[in-house]
Amino acid sequence: MSTPTELRARAAELESRVRPQPWTDDERMWMEKAATLRAEADHLDEIEAARESTEQ
Repeated sequence: MSTPTELRARAAELESRVRPQPWTDDERMWMEKAATLRAEADHLDEIEAARESTEQ
């Protein structure tokens, strides 16, 4: 499993490939994948925060 930091780095890498709109199909796919990776990173952060709050 990747860490939130790794997921965000991968998202940034994908976003760096994309030029300003209009996007090609590949660019649109990269942006969708980047958004998915960021959402997964946010979700993992939320899980970790919840775990930390229950441990205290």
